[in-house]
Amino acid sequence: ETYIALGVPTQSAARAVAIMKASATAHIGETNTPALGGTKFRKMETAQGDCSALVAEAASYFDRVISAVA
Repeated sequence: ETYIALGVPTQSAARAVAIMKASATAHIGETNTPALGGTKFRKMETAQGDCSALVAEAASYFDRVISAVA
Protein backbone atom coordinates (compact mmCIF):
# COMPACT_ATOMS: atom_id res chain seq x y z
CA GLU A 1 0.00 0.00 0.00
CA THR A 2 2.84 2.39 0.77
CA TYR A 3 4.41 2.07 -2.67
CA ILE A 4 1.04 2.58 -4.36
CA ALA A 5 0.21 5.58 -2.16
CA LEU A 6 3.55 7.15 -3.09
CA GLY A 7 2.81 6.66 -6.77
CA VAL A 8 5.50 4.06 -7.40
CA PRO A 9 4.79 2.19 -10.67
CA THR A 10 3.38 -1.27 -9.99
CA GLN A 11 6.18 -2.97 -11.93
CA SER A 12 8.77 -1.29 -9.70
CA ALA A 13 6.83 -2.16 -6.55
CA ALA A 14 6.57 -5.80 -7.62
CA ARG A 15 10.32 -5.84 -8.34
CA ALA A 16 11.06 -4.41 -4.88
CA VAL A 17 8.96 -7.12 -3.23
CA ALA A 18 10.72 -9.78 -5.32
CA ILE A 19 14.07 -8.50 -4.05
CA MET A 20 12.77 -8.60 -0.46
CA LYS A 21 11.56 -12.17 -1.09
CA ALA A 22 14.98 -13.27 -2.34
CA SER A 23 16.73 -11.70 0.63
CA ALA A 24 14.31 -13.05 3.23
CA THR A 25 14.28 -16.60 1.88
CA ALA A 26 18.09 -16.61 1.65
CA HIS A 27 18.34 -15.63 5.31
CA ILE A 28 15.71 -18.13 6.43
CA GLY A 29 17.22 -20.99 4.44
CA GLU A 30 20.78 -19.91 5.22
CA THR A 31 21.71 -19.88 1.54
CA ASN A 32 23.26 -16.43 1.85
CA THR A 33 27.04 -16.54 1.49
CA PRO A 34 29.86 -13.98 1.51
CA ALA A 35 30.36 -14.67 -2.21
CA LEU A 36 26.77 -13.67 -2.97
CA GLY A 37 26.53 -10.84 -0.45
CA GLY A 38 29.88 -9.21 -1.05
CA THR A 39 30.70 -6.37 1.33
CA LYS A 40 27.09 -6.28 2.53
CA PHE A 41 27.13 -9.89 3.75
CA ARG A 42 25.92 -10.26 7.31
CA LYS A 43 25.74 -13.64 9.00
CA MET A 44 22.74 -13.99 11.25
CA GLU A 45 22.37 -16.94 13.59
CA THR A 46 19.22 -19.00 13.10
CA ALA A 47 17.82 -22.24 14.39
CA GLN A 48 19.54 -25.30 12.96
CA GLY A 49 17.60 -27.83 10.94
CA ASP A 50 15.47 -28.13 7.85
CA CYS A 51 13.73 -24.82 7.22
CA SER A 52 12.45 -25.63 3.73
CA ALA A 53 8.81 -25.53 4.86
CA LEU A 54 9.33 -22.12 6.44
CA VAL A 55 11.12 -20.85 3.32
CA ALA A 56 8.21 -22.05 1.16
CA GLU A 57 5.66 -20.42 3.46
CA ALA A 58 7.50 -17.10 3.52
CA ALA A 59 7.91 -17.20 -0.27
CA SER A 60 4.18 -17.79 -0.69
CA TYR A 61 3.41 -14.65 1.34
CA PHE A 62 5.74 -12.59 -0.83
CA ASP A 63 4.10 -14.09 -3.93
CA ARG A 64 0.69 -13.01 -2.61
CA VAL A 65 1.94 -9.46 -2.20
CA ILE A 66 3.41 -9.45 -5.70
CA SER A 67 0.08 -10.71 -7.08
CA ALA A 68 -1.86 -8.06 -5.16
CA VAL A 69 0.39 -5.27 -6.41
CA ALA A 70 0.39 -6.41 -10.04
